[in-house]
Amino acid sequence: PGAAVVADAGAREGASKCPFSKENMAMEGAPTADGLLAGERYIAMNRFQVRDGSEAQFEQRWAQRKSTLLQLDGFRWFGLLRRVPPTGEAPDFEYPDDYSYVSFTIWETKKNFNSWRKGPAFKEAHGGGNIFSFVGMIVNGFMTSKGPPKPAFWRSMLMEKTSDEKPILRSGPGGRPDADGQQTLDPEVFVSMNRFTVAEGREQEFEQRWAKRESKLDGLPGFRYFQLMRRDQTPDDDVNYISMAVWDDRAAFDNWRNGDA
Repeated sequence: PGAAVVADAGAREGASKCPFSKENMAMEGAPTADGLLAGERYIAMNRFQVRDGSEAQFEQRWAQRKSTLLQLDGFRWFGLLRRVPPTGEAPDFEYPDDYSYVSFTIWETKKNFNSWRKGPAFKEAHGGGNIFSFVGMIVNGFMTSKGPPKPAFWRSMLMEKTSDEKPILRSGPGGRPDADGQQTLDPEVFVSMNRFTVAEGREQEFEQRWAKRESKLDGLPGFRYFQLMRRDQTPDDDVNYISMAVWDDRAAFDNWRNGDA
C-alpha cells in the first residue's frame, strides 16, 4: 500500500480541498432496507490521483506525518495503499478511474470515526493549527489537475481473520526510515479488492449470497483477513460494495487466485 498531492485546477469552483469537509463528506444515501447485514467495523477511505514521478515523495510525506491514531478509542488499522496492476497485466496498466493511492482507516464504529474527525487528533494529523494544511499540502504538492482526494465511507461485514499468529504491522509514522522520497516503499502487505455495482433493492440478496458462501481462506498461506464492505453514502462512482482481502504478499494472493479456495 501507499499515498500524495498537486494543483487543484480540476476541482469544482469553490469546492473544498479537504476531503472531510461538510461538502465532501456527503454521507447520506446509505441503503437502509430491512434484512441488511449489521456493520462490524466502519471504514474511511480517500482516493488520490498522484502526479507521475511524485509517488516516492508522496509516500514519504505520509510516512513522516504526525499521528496519534494508535492511542484513539476504536482505531483498528491504517494503511496507505499504492495501486498496482492486476496479476498478468503490463506494468503500465491504467485503471479506468485512474486513482493511484488510497488511504484506508478502519474504526470499530462510525461514532469512533466521528469522534476522531471532530477531535484534536484530526487537527494534529492535518497540520496542527490549520486543519486544512496537510491535505492542502498534498493537493498542491502531489495531485494531478483532476482535483482533490475523494472520500468514501463503508460498513464492514462478514469479517474473516486468519487463526495463525501474524506479526502486527506497527511501522506507522516515523517507522519507515527508508522513506527517503527517492524510492517508493517496499510493501508490508498485499491488498486485493473486487468492486461491485448492486442494483437498488437487490442489496439483501447480494449480501446473503456472500454470507452463505463456503470460505476456505483461513489456513491458506499468507492470508490475513477478509471483509465485505457496503457503501455508507451515495456512491460517486456507482460502486456500492467491495470485497477486500489482505495477504502477506502478492505471491500469497496469486497462490489463492490460482487455486480452488
